Amino acid sequence: MSTPSKSKTRQATPSSSSAIQNGGGRLFTDSDEVRLLKTLEKLTKSTPPSPQITVDPETFNRISSALNSKFTQSQITYKLRTLRTKYHKQARTKSLIKTPHDQKLFKIARKIWGKQIKRKSKRRERNDEREQERGEVVNLEDYPALVGEFSKYLPLSLVWREALRSLGSGKLREMDEKWKSIGIEEAKIVIKKAELVKEQTGLIMEVLGDSANGN
Repeated sequence: MSTPSKSKTRQATPSSSSAIQNGGGRLFTDSDEVRLLKTLEKLTKSTPPSPQITVDPETFNRISSALNSKFTQSQITYKLRTLRTKYHKQARTKSLIKTPHDQKLFKIARKIWGKQIKRKSKRRERNDEREQERGEVVNLEDYPALVGEFSKYLPLSLVWREALRSLGSGKLREMDEKWKSIGIEEAKIVIKKAELVKEQTGLIMEVLGDSANGN
């Protein structure tokens, strides 16, 4: 009598990279993420990255070549948006950088999206320099009563804001104080009106009470 074979058929276990490519896990490997950001960094050295993270055909071809054409344009676009969101969170809270891979991605991402913060700071510095050249830096937020009232009658545009700044802090302070005084007077009038309403409502209620008793 023959003895049945005890050998078992082994099923091939897919490699981790195959699982990733076939939807068995993350779509992008760690090395894919690093190559993706490094390629984008090279592309953005001369051209700032788009705030909306749009991948044009030329950019897609460069990235696709670096990643061996494994991903679609929509997948790359979504991944870049995800990495940018992750970078901004880590920039605010460094404790979110937990692994060496996180650290590597953060350093590359800072070269790409950290530039945007620097550009904004430089623009603010240039604006401050222009105001200093005119003699002083005027912050309209220091005159809330004036700005609040003017906003009711004039459109919220840079034209009238710049015109106000050109008057200088001394004149703006004087104008703001006048609006504050009017605001105080208006508040007093509101209180007087409330007291008058209370007083006259009491008289009316007395009349109504007398009429009810008479009936």
